[in-house]
Amino acid sequence: MSESSDRAACPKCGHTRASGAPACPRCGLRFALWKPSLADPRAQLTPRGQELWQQVETNWQDTSRHEEFAKYCLQSNLLPAAGRCYRDRLDHFPGDTVASKMQAEILAKATLGLLIQKRQVAEPVTRSKWFWVIILAVMAAAVAAAFLWGPGGMRGRRASPTVNMQVPR
Repeated sequence: MSESSDRAACPKCGHTRASGAPACPRCGLRFALWKPSLADPRAQLTPRGQELWQQVETNWQDTSRHEEFAKYCLQSNLLPAAGRCYRDRLDHFPGDTVASKMQAEILAKATLGLLIQKRQVAEPVTRSKWFWVIILAVMAAAVAAAFLWGPGGMRGRRASPTVNMQVPR
């Protein structure tokens, strides 16, 4: 990307930048804090994604093209880029119902993906190797304690004095 095109659009959302603006009016990115290393690679389409998007734009009313594009982006983890494409379309054609519908669908898929990731169950504690190490250590300590203080562990102790008491007959 050339330096002039970097100034023309926000590096995060692609919205047109006003010269001298400290932040993007759409996403709020502060340009002074932006580093290219912070860019999300999912926000850019792959060559196959670009090809599919061109087919969508060429045949805008063909819902199967939109579905194919959305499916590819979902499977390729490119939903942010797909959402950006539809948002850009809405910037140019604010009343486009197809773009609004598809943007909402992309957002729903992305949100569902986040919910599924959050709900993944953590690995049970019993599957941890440290759980079994601790169990074995406790068992070894119990056996050692039983040996030392149990019925067979009297060897090292002094015998208690016996008291001879005479019991009357």
